Order: sequence, then C-alpha cells, then structure tokens
Amino acid sequence: MKQSDRRGVALAMVVIFAFVLSVLAGAVYTMFSANVQSHMWDRDRIQARYTAEAAENLSVKMIMGGADVPHGLTPRQFLPVLPATGWYDLPGDDLGQAIVWVDPSDHNPEVWTGDAYGIRALGRVADAEGNHSIYGMETAVVPENFCRFATFLNGSVFGGYYGDGYRFDGPFFCNGTVCLWSPSVSSTNDIWFYTFGLAADHYYYSTGSATNPATTPIYGNLTIQPTERMQMGAPYFELGADSIPFGSDHVNWQDCRDAALSGGLYFGVGSPYGTMPNNSRLILQEDTLLVKRTVGGAVTKYWLGGFANKVVWIDNNASDRIYIKSMPPYVSGDDPYCATGLSTELTIGMNGSVFIDGPLQYQNRDVQDPNNTILLGLLSVYGNFVLTNDPGPGELWPDPWKIVTDGDLELDATVMVLDGEYVAENAYAGPPGPADFLLMGGYIVQDEGLTTTPTTGWNTVIFFDPRLLSMHPPFFPQTGRWDQIFWAEKPDLAEDNIDAPWF
Repeated sequence: MKQSDRRGVALAMVVIFAFVLSVLAGAVYTMFSANVQSHMWDRDRIQARYTAEAAENLSVKMIMGGADVPHGLTPRQFLPVLPATGWYDLPGDDLGQAIVWVDPSDHNPEVWTGDAYGIRALGRVADAEGNHSIYGMETAVVPENFCRFATFLNGSVFGGYYGDGYRFDGPFFCNGTVCLWSPSVSSTNDIWFYTFGLAADHYYYSTGSATNPATTPIYGNLTIQPTERMQMGAPYFELGADSIPFGSDHVNWQDCRDAALSGGLYFGVGSPYGTMPNNSRLILQEDTLLVKRTVGGAVTKYWLGGFANKVVWIDNNASDRIYIKSMPPYVSGDDPYCATGLSTELTIGMNGSVFIDGPLQYQNRDVQDPNNTILLGLLSVYGNFVLTNDPGPGELWPDPWKIVTDGDLELDATVMVLDGEYVAENAYAGPPGPADFLLMGGYIVQDEGLTTTPTTGWNTVIFFDPRLLSMHPPFFPQTGRWDQIFWAEKPDLAEDNIDAPWF
C-alpha cells in the first residue's frame, strides 16, 4: 500500500473515532443533564411537599389558636385570608408559597356533629426558569368536647375515695387530685379505669384525706386496673397533665343558649313558649318533649322535629329544680330497643339543677349501630346533678309523672353542671342495697357529693358510650382544645380541585 493510502485510512479512522467519541460524549451529557433535571425536579417536589406541610401546620396552629374559620357548606380560602390575592409567601427564606382552603362542617352528620374542619394546602416552589413544582397535603381538626370524658371533676376530692369494685368505663380526668384506696390484698377487684388523668402530679392513697401521696399505679394494696395498660403511662395513666378551664365563667355555654334562641325551644321571659317554673317535670318520649308545670296543670307537648336546632333552654332561677325522665314502660333485659325512649339527638340546658326522677333511655341503645345518632346532653350552669329520692306512697303527682327511683336507675346521657356537683338528694334515704345507678354516657362536674352509703343510695356504674369520642349532643360545650385526627399527602391536588368539597 502506498504511503498516501495509509495516511487516508488513518485519517478516516481518526474521523470515525472522533465521531464515536462525540456521540458518546453527547449521550453522557444527555444522561447527566437528565439526571440533574430529575434530581432538581425531585428536590423541588420534595420542597413543595414541605412547603404544603408547613402551610398546613401554620393553619392548624392558627385555627387552634382561635383564628376566624370559614363557616357554611362550601370550602373557603384560608391562606391568603379573604379576599384571596394569589399565593401566600411563607415566612422565612426561600420556603416557597402556599394556598390553604378550609372545608367546614357539611351535610355529613359524623362531621358536623363533631364540628370538624378539613384543611387542604398546596405548596409550590419555583426553579431558575420560573417553572413551579406543586404538591398537596390534607388534614382534619376537631374541637375536643367535654362529653368525651366519662368522668370529669374540676376540684380535688377529699371527702371520699374510689375503691374496690369501682369501674370507670371511659376517660377519667380531674383538674385536682383524688383519693384511691384498696383494703384487700388481692388486686382482682381493684378500681378499674379506661384512662386515668390528673392535673396534679400525684393522687392520694387514703380513704378521704390528703395523706400518702402516690405517683404509680401500684401502691400499697392498690393495683389500678388494667395493670398492663396503666403501667404504660400516658395517655392511660397520666399525672401532671394540662388542666382544662372549667366553670360557668370559663366554659362557653352561651352558644347552647343562643342555639335555642335562634332555632330551638326556649323557655323564658318573653318567649312564646312561656317560662318553666320551679319543680316542673319533663318527660322525653321519642322525638317529643312533654312538660307538666304543676301537679294539677295541663300537659304541654313540643315536637322536637320541628326545630332547626335540637336544643331546649330553660332560663330559670339558679335555685330552681327541673325533674326529667323518659316515658315508661321501660324495656328490661338485654333488649337494646326502648319503644318510648328518646329517638333524636338533643341538648337540654338550664340555670338551675337537674333532678333525675326516673329512668331515661334512648330508643336505640345499640351504641355500635353506625346509624344510631341519638345522643342526649343535660347542662346546668349554676345548679347540681341530683339523683332524686322516691317519696313512695306520699307522691302527689299522677302517673306517668311520679318519681320512680326506688331501685336501680338508668340514665342514657352526658350530664354537665358547671358550678355544681353530682350528688344524691339524700343518700341515707335512698334505695336499700345500695342500688346501682347505670350511666351510659358520663358526668362533668365541679365536685362529687355523697351518692351512696354502705347500705343505701346508689353505686355509680358508668357504661361509656364510645360514640362520644367523635360525636356530641347538639351545641354541647367544648374544652377549647383541638385534636388533629388525620394527616395525608395529596400529590394530585391542584388549584383547580383544592376547593372541591370533600366531607
């Protein structure tokens, strides 16, 4: 081969090799560029998620702190505040922008009964070219209602103690401290709590005095049951918890009264339904309230289904008594259906005392029934929650208005007295035994008075209604605290669907 031919072949090979190298370099550059872009996209998307999460956390904090939350049946923009003006710049350096919408309680009874709010947030961050990565988050918050407690006591209890045989089937909380005691060496019958919480940093192991402070669920002869759960600590056994403001001057009970004035049944001066004098008697029969104001007076019936707000408010004197029960006959045994019991959700509030003068039952007593929304709240602002003594043959009121409390007694309700106590009218003159007072719900009171003696009165047995953990009677007072009930990522959320109702 000639020298010139060899030079031509070499040149051709150099050209080919250079071409291959350029192709490879282009491929490597393309792959590297794609990886960089993919990394930047992932980085921006993650940052958008964190931006949405930060905006949602900020909104939850604002709502729990008392910010004005949109109301109505359709979602409303929350950040930026109305009138909406684009996206909200999160405080801080390069945290991106956000939009937050709030979906208030809607037509879903499980939602509006609990006063829940859905919160949706979109976060976005911009790249160097001005393109945006967007990501969504979703959560819901619910105000804590007092009815979630099976027993709530505001003051410390030193006049008595809880001991062997007591069972608190539901959350127990006291803003002070209490006395617990077990005289028996065996722990098989020791006091049982669903959860036990105190604002104090101890309870007292005693029979009604401030002696022997204890800080563990096992002390002396006492082994608080169930042992395994109590020994896990909070939230099952919790001392030194945050106190919850209580009393007529701290709890917002006025919303309940306002609901009766604006769309419920209101008894007071100037009301078309008249007033409710001292010693009036009430009977709940299905969805109707029966009222008898005096022994010889006429019976007035009020159909509760005709009111937009299922709230009855009685503006009586703080010293007045109102007696209440449901219509007999009462169903005995294990049958969960009471034909004449209350058949609707309802709250009855008053200034004076609530006197229970007979069994009061729900028509549907199956608390596991998902369609059962029957709940009763009884609220007294200045009075007490009283178990009435049966006068026996000396009763002047005719049937079915007579007091029937000469034996076991059942109440399906949550009872709240803001400035008073839970007490028997006279435990020493109560039914012999003592009898059992079965409360399917709970009581929220300042203090506990005397309800039982070793041989008379009523032993309190609480059967907690689990629906009260997520539902409550209409306009029943709240603690002022909020719970965040779930948290979820919504990567497909966008500006065109963030305002869609989702309750």
